Amino acid sequence: MNAQNQFPAISDKAISGQIVKTVDGREVHRFLQAKKDYTTWMKDRIAKFGFVENVDYVRVDNLSSPNSGSAKARAQVTSEYFLTIGMGKELGMVDRSAKGREIRKYFLSIEEAATAPKPLTTTETLIQMLTLQADVERRQAELERQQAENQKKFVDIDARVAQVEATKSLTSKPQHCETKTEIKTRMNKLYGLPAWLVDEVLTSISYRPPVFAMVKNSHESAQGSSFAVYQIIDITKLFKRFVSECTQATATTATHPSINGRFKLIRR
Repeated sequence: MNAQNQFPAISDKAISGQIVKTVDGREVHRFLQAKKDYTTWMKDRIAKFGFVENVDYVRVDNLSSPNSGSAKARAQVTSEYFLTIGMGKELGMVDRSAKGREIRKYFLSIEEAATAPKPLTTTETLIQMLTLQADVERRQAELERQQAENQKKFVDIDARVAQVEATKSLTSKPQHCETKTEIKTRMNKLYGLPAWLVDEVLTSISYRPPVFAMVKNSHESAQGSSFAVYQIIDITKLFKRFVSECTQATATTATHPSINGRFKLIRR
């Protein structure tokens, strides 16, 4: 390929504080075989198509040496224009010639090469593999931790069930104990808590107290069934702590980290 048909070289230049790929405007002018002189052609293209300095191109002004053979010769200012690949591509498109289409395809190939994914180096591949392995190990450790926590919860539940089953049903409720129904009534009076929330606290809060005893139901229709009773002091402490952990949402509602959604709570 002779010099006239050689594609312009690509170089990195700073435009608006960023390093971008550029092309020398003179090289584009040469390749397109424009009829006008370079400076006139470039100024005309900039004005006609609205290209913006420090966005689409950067201009560098140089002083040329005067002709030493002439006493009246003075240094001349020459302007060099370095264009972004996008501006070079657009100049090729508006040229509406075979050379314009050719250089436009050339600039398109430069853009595609710049955005195409590059193969990883051996070091980058190794880092990626190690990162993935560490992520898998972290997830496995988290899964094992959750399984261990769940197993502990099951063990605690089994132990409480065994404790309750091993406790002989009493024939009457001790004076220092109360039933679930009595707890619901008392907590509603103290804090305005709804019955469903009391059930939730008694069954799911991690620091809930164990059932103190089972009391045999004396009603004829109960058919020998029993009901659970809790120590009043334990229940008082439980709900006092629970309420202290609540965040007031409105004057009459609140939230708690262990409970889904809002619920009624009135601090009296």
